[in-house]
Amino acid sequence: MIRTLDAPMTRVERAALFGGWALALALMWPLRGYLTDDTFIHLQYARHLATGHGLVFNTGERVYGCTSPLWVTLLADAITLGIDGLTAARALGVAAALASIALFLQLLRRTVTLPVVRAAGTIAWASNAWMLRWSTSGMETTLAVALVLAGFVAFTEGRQLGARPVRTGTLWALAAMTRPEAVFLLLLWGMFLLIDAESREGLQRLVFGSLAPVAVYGSWLLFARFYYGTFWPQTLAAKSAGGVGLAYHLANLWREARIVAATDGLLVALLIAALVFGGRRVWSGGGAKQRLVPWAWVLALPVLYTVRGVPVLSRYLVPLLPVLAWLAWRAAERWWMGDEPTPARRRVTGILAVTVAGAIVAQNLFVYRTQVVPHVRSFSPALEKSLIAWGRWFGRTTAPSAVIATPDIGAIGYFSGRRIVDLAGLVTPAMVTHLARETPEEAIAGFHFATFSRPDYLVDRAASPYLLMRTSPWAATLTPLGVARVPNLGLARPNAAFYSFYRVSWPVFDSLRAARAARPAPLSSAAPRPAH
Repeated sequence: MIRTLDAPMTRVERAALFGGWALALALMWPLRGYLTDDTFIHLQYARHLATGHGLVFNTGERVYGCTSPLWVTLLADAITLGIDGLTAARALGVAAALASIALFLQLLRRTVTLPVVRAAGTIAWASNAWMLRWSTSGMETTLAVALVLAGFVAFTEGRQLGARPVRTGTLWALAAMTRPEAVFLLLLWGMFLLIDAESREGLQRLVFGSLAPVAVYGSWLLFARFYYGTFWPQTLAAKSAGGVGLAYHLANLWREARIVAATDGLLVALLIAALVFGGRRVWSGGGAKQRLVPWAWVLALPVLYTVRGVPVLSRYLVPLLPVLAWLAWRAAERWWMGDEPTPARRRVTGILAVTVAGAIVAQNLFVYRTQVVPHVRSFSPALEKSLIAWGRWFGRTTAPSAVIATPDIGAIGYFSGRRIVDLAGLVTPAMVTHLARETPEEAIAGFHFATFSRPDYLVDRAASPYLLMRTSPWAATLTPLGVARVPNLGLARPNAAFYSFYRVSWPVFDSLRAARAARPAPLSSAAPRPAH
């Protein structure tokens, strides 16, 4: 294990750090107005927590729909201090993104020999288009990245990997309270701690490495069990509802590969080449089986998503991207330097590192200009004019007791202040049962939510306006109120969508249902004919 962190940073490293910050800030500036509906889910939980209503989306309904309790708590603290929640969320996201650049440099300083390679890797990470995309959105993504990286910095401290188990476990437990997939990182680490507990030193690492996660994350699990009645967030069930079949899972895996390849394809190719041509030196160092933790994290997380059937977005994969980049740069340097790092080899290694970093920056700038910026410039204004505007309309014109059913709950719930029935099931568990059997379109058109709730208003998302008026057997219960168009729902869903808003008449629904129940059952074509 190479320990160079205690030495002062070289001039090239300082230049890379400040240059990386400047590059990231310059690229964040055009994204400063980015909004997502999920941001307002966090803000709704945070506002209710700050105002004494508890960690809930709808007041009085304890549903574990918050997958980032640490992020929500930080936002609630800011709201309590009088800071606007959205402003606080964006500021924290930007700060965490900048921290991730410094932490990535620290990680390279612990494990990579040449300052020029560390500098090149740092600049390359600062340009990552997916990390930048989510930095100003008010989402928890960059905080999760920073905590995962901070854990790996602690993980690499000492004479061998995993020699600082308390610090590592604490940071990864906090990461697990920020993004649910980081729980998997904790489990992987615990598994390798257990496998490595053959000696007295390994047993000590297992004991001390378990204390912090049990204290930090275990306390949250106990709270969730007593407060919500479950250890697991409702989001896990809702996100995987409807995804079945081999074709679906393969398509999901292909989507994940495309997301990673878009920004880190060159690093993946570099890592594979180093593993093929670098020999044993690429794997050497670190001692113990703990050295396999980052490899398992990078390889197993996409598989976990695929098995669970989770429809993956770029922000779900960002926490593994810097670890992938770190492994690639470390392996590449060992490959390029060879067994005898002569001055000539060091010069060649530096040239190669700068060249590869330049190509990675170019790759990410291309994704940034062709995908990230166009999406932000089209989606954010559309969200303002659709869900945010209609959320405010509901808040102005409806009774405080009104209930709204919608598949996208964040902005509608946050700006209306009304009780929400979540047609996607994230904070309405009763909906998940129906989504597991039918598509969301079929479940909404069939009014299956009527089995557990009778909302006053219904929001439908479809490929054309007022589609329910043509497809739902209960169309007569609906009074159209308006339509809002959004050009896309994200990079993975580039087609235009329409939100249609309705008032629901439940007396008409009851009449229709009674009429249907009174109809005689149709004769079966297989029924026997009467005898003559």
